[in-house]
Amino acid sequence: MAWMEAYSVGTASVPAVGYHLPDEDARAIAGSIQELLQDVKGADEVRQSLEEVTRTAFRTERLDAVLTATGSINEWRAGEALAEFHLTSQHSCLFPWPSGRDLKNPGTSSGGVDLIGFDTSEDTAVLALGEVKTSRQRLWPPAALTGRHGLEKQLEGLRDNDDRKTWAVRYIAMHAVGKSWHGLFAEAMVRYLDDPRDVRLFGTLVHVTDSNELDLKTRAKNLTEGCPSLTKIRLTAVYVSDQGLQIMAGEKVHWETPQ
Repeated sequence: MAWMEAYSVGTASVPAVGYHLPDEDARAIAGSIQELLQDVKGADEVRQSLEEVTRTAFRTERLDAVLTATGSINEWRAGEALAEFHLTSQHSCLFPWPSGRDLKNPGTSSGGVDLIGFDTSEDTAVLALGEVKTSRQRLWPPAALTGRHGLEKQLEGLRDNDDRKTWAVRYIAMHAVGKSWHGLFAEAMVRYLDDPRDVRLFGTLVHVTDSNELDLKTRAKNLTEGCPSLTKIRLTAVYVSDQGLQIMAGEKVHWETPQ
């Protein structure tokens, strides 16, 4: 599918683009979104690792029950999956260790930076940190963008090297040991250790309402001010209907944020 651009209002150093995602396009990518929500890749890796002990149908059925996600999907998880799909398919990003794997309860939030991985669009990999907010508040911008803990403040903190950035790097470092993607991690760490400002920051708003450039225009301008030359920031808004979000999640979406 081709992403349908609604507007482009960024600056030279902080691109900011809004996309309209019709229901038919949401249906076209629903399979990919559900694979991310259910962490199909991770589940397959577990099944392969246990082939020697799951030789009976009974054990296989029990294991599948453990690995298969059930119940409603919190809106923040649906939004994160859509943002991850966009960044991996359109901007050469890779997020190899989904934060959902660290949840002990599917109804809780993982906290910290939402997406942690690598931007592979350059000669060597560079750390990619993504923040995602999902809202169906009919305000432009919604509180999820401008509030005390909103997307803009989160990106400002990462831009200015706050503690969350350090913890994000520690998080991916602890998970990278012995993994197939350790080479990308090592490349990104060379750049980060030489200069912690050499990172890529991605802010994504999933807004369940009509598109409006007021969501991102001022945010791009504010984030441009004082942004180090080595730090690249990209803002994205994806506008989708409530039905479209339900289609992509494949299950009922449970809303926790203001309506």
